[in-house]
Amino acid sequence: MGTLTVLPAQGVFLTIDDTRPYNELYMFPAYMSGTIQFEDGTAFTGQLNILLASSTLCFLDEEGQPDLFTDKSQISAVLIGRNFFIPLLGHYIQILETDGNVMFGVEQYLELEAEKRYGAFGREEKSPNVPIEKRNLRSEGYNVDTGGRKLAVESTPYTVHQNAYLIRNKKAYALNRKNFRRFFPAKKATIEQYEAENNLNYSDPDQSLMLFKFLTACRQGLKPRPK
Repeated sequence: MGTLTVLPAQGVFLTIDDTRPYNELYMFPAYMSGTIQFEDGTAFTGQLNILLASSTLCFLDEEGQPDLFTDKSQISAVLIGRNFFIPLLGHYIQILETDGNVMFGVEQYLELEAEKRYGAFGREEKSPNVPIEKRNLRSEGYNVDTGGRKLAVESTPYTVHQNAYLIRNKKAYALNRKNFRRFFPAKKATIEQYEAENNLNYSDPDQSLMLFKFLTACRQGLKPRPK
């Protein structure tokens, strides 16, 4: 299934080597021991990884060959190494921190794209008078989950998406002051003090994660020092 080339980074996201073709990009640099927890209460333990091109769970079969598990609706949670994921928003969201009620999660995935000139009824045009449009390749009939139509691996363009959320009751919420206050209503004064002392930018996932950890530690009765 290709060379594993995703590299670890200091922040909440992994650094993705976007010079490589889409089918070589995985969440982790190697398959790792993990467990898939299914909605029916059963579980599968094996060597796991996540293919970023489709946010698809991968596992090694009994012969050590890579295979795909594409039906996210059957999965409740995934543990790969010490990394915990839940399926949400059509992707696997990595949970970085939780207080038992609210979770802080991040997603990383690739969106395969095609840049063409589209005319009437979606037909490709050659005329330079027709503007170039960018479309998600899934709408063109390609499906990286199941193979679908073949793609030109070396030349297929893609966009790397990285997002972070507050998560509660299987719903994802944007990182902003309103939602932090909503989920930590007893810590309004603490949030205001943290903002004043740390010049907080909620849109920065690293900074929001530090606030989340601070509030979680406060809720547990600890006395952390914000950095």
